[in-house]
Amino acid sequence: MSAKDFKQSVRTTPEGFHFIFNKIKEHHVFKNKSNHKQLPISHQLALTLERLGTNGNGASVGRFARSFGISEGSVVHCSRRVIKAINALEEKYIKWPDMDRCRKISQVMAQEGFEGCIGFIDGTTFPIYQNPGFDGEIYFDRKKNYSLNAQIVCDCDKVITCFMAGWPGSCADGSLYKEMAIYQHSHEFFESAYPLSHMLIPSFKAPTANKQINKELNYCISQARVCNEHTIGILKDAWEDLALEEQLLPQD
Repeated sequence: MSAKDFKQSVRTTPEGFHFIFNKIKEHHVFKNKSNHKQLPISHQLALTLERLGTNGNGASVGRFARSFGISEGSVVHCSRRVIKAINALEEKYIKWPDMDRCRKISQVMAQEGFEGCIGFIDGTTFPIYQNPGFDGEIYFDRKKNYSLNAQIVCDCDKVITCFMAGWPGSCADGSLYKEMAIYQHSHEFFESAYPLSHMLIPSFKAPTANKQINKELNYCISQARVCNEHTIGILKDAWEDLALEEQLLPQD
C-alpha cells in the first residue's frame, strides 16, 4: 500500500501510525486475560482509526466485521480498547502551556496587537447518530441536529491545550466556559459568545459592535482567532466520526 493510500485509510502517515502504536502497545487493555486471543494491536489500531475517519454507514460494525473477517463483537471490543488506550495519553499531550511556552505564544500574538494572549477558545458541536433516549430534547442544537458540545482551546500553532466535551448540544458556549478548569486562571481568550472577565476578552456584539472603533477591534480579534476555527476544521476533517454511536465508546 502506498503512503497516500495508507493515510487515506487510517488518517495518518505510516510514521504517525507507528508513533501511536508504540505509545499504546503496553497499555493493560491489550493484555488478554481470556482464552480468546485478541487481534494484533496494529490491526486493532488500524481498524479503529479507519472507523474514526469515516461516518454514517461507512463506520458501521457490520462493514468492518466483513472487511477484517472478524465478528461484529470483535469490532466493538477492538474500538473500545484502542480508544481507551489513546485516551490514557491525554494528560501527556493535551496540557496547558508552561511559562516558557506562554511567553513564546505571547510574543507571537504581540505582533497582532494582543500581547499577553496565549490562546483562543471556541465551541463546536459533534452530531450524534440518534436522539438520546433520556432527555433527548436538550441535545437538539441550533442547527437542528442532536449533538454534543465541545469547548476547545488552542494556541497560535493550532495545538489544542485544553478542551471540555460531552455536554448537550443545546448548551450555550458562555455557560459551558464557566464549567472549565481554566475559568479560574488568568489568561486571555477571544470569542463574542463568552462573557468579559479578567482572563477573557470577547468580541463586541450588536448594537455596540456597530461603532467603528468596536468594528475595528472585532476585525482584529477575528483575524487573530481564526486559527481556532482552522484547528476545529482540521480535527473534523481528519476524524469524521468523533461522535460515534454509544457502542464504540470505551466502557469499564
